Amino acid sequence: MSELETFLKEKTTEIVGKMGLEAEVSLSQEDGQTVLEINPDKEEDAPLLIGFHGATLNAFQVILGTLAFKKFGKFEPFLVESGGYRKEREEEIRARALEAADKAKFLIKEVSFPAMNASERRIIHLTLEKEKGVRTESRGEGRERHVVVIPEGLPQKDVK
Repeated sequence: MSELETFLKEKTTEIVGKMGLEAEVSLSQEDGQTVLEINPDKEEDAPLLIGFHGATLNAFQVILGTLAFKKFGKFEPFLVESGGYRKEREEEIRARALEAADKAKFLIKEVSFPAMNASERRIIHLTLEKEKGVRTESRGEGRERHVVVIPEGLPQKDVK
C-alpha cells in the first residue's frame, strides 16, 4: 500500500469515528482509479455515510482530497464509495437522461434536470452526446447549475 493510500485509509477511519460510526475502510483499483470503499459495520448507518444523493460521500471526497493535497503537495485522483452507491446512482442518472431525451424529442420541448454536481451533470452530457435528435447544455450558476436536454430544431440560448 502506498503512503497516500495508507494516509487516506487512516484519515477516513478517523473521520468516520468522529461521526460516531464504525466502518471497514478498504482501497482497491478499478479501471485504473483508486477506490476508497467505506462499509459501515451496521447497515442502518449506510445512509449517514452516503447522505442525500451522495452528499456525504462527496464531502468525504473533498475533505480527503484537500488533506492529501496539503500533505503530499499534489493531487492524486481517487473515488470514495460506499456499498456500490455511486455505480447505482450513475445507472439511475443514465436511465433518467435517456428518458429525458425521449421526452424532449416527443414533446419538442426542453427538459430540465434539477441542480446537480459537476460529475452527475457530466454523466448526462456523456450519455446523450451521441443521442440523435437532442443536445445538452448546463445552465445556472454554482449550486443551481443544472442540465437541460434540448430537442433538435430549438434555438440555442446563451449559456453562462
